[in-house]
Amino acid sequence: MSQQPNKSTPSLVEVFTQLFRSIARPAVTIIFAAVIAQAVIDRIEVPQWFLGLSIPIISWWFAERTITRVKGKNGS
Repeated sequence: MSQQPNKSTPSLVEVFTQLFRSIARPAVTIIFAAVIAQAVIDRIEVPQWFLGLSIPIISWWFAERTITRVKGKNGS
């Protein structure tokens, strides 16, 4: 009889992925927000590629987190 891993216990890869995600998202968001804030304060022209990258990423993360919380509150 072969032993199967317990499905309720996360694997090392899953733990590492969650840890990386929980560190990377806030760090990247803070970097984007800080650069945009500094550009606004000092009236620096921000490259279009930077805005094109940062705005959708921050919006996606905010929307994903909001939807997850709303679903959690509704019990769905």
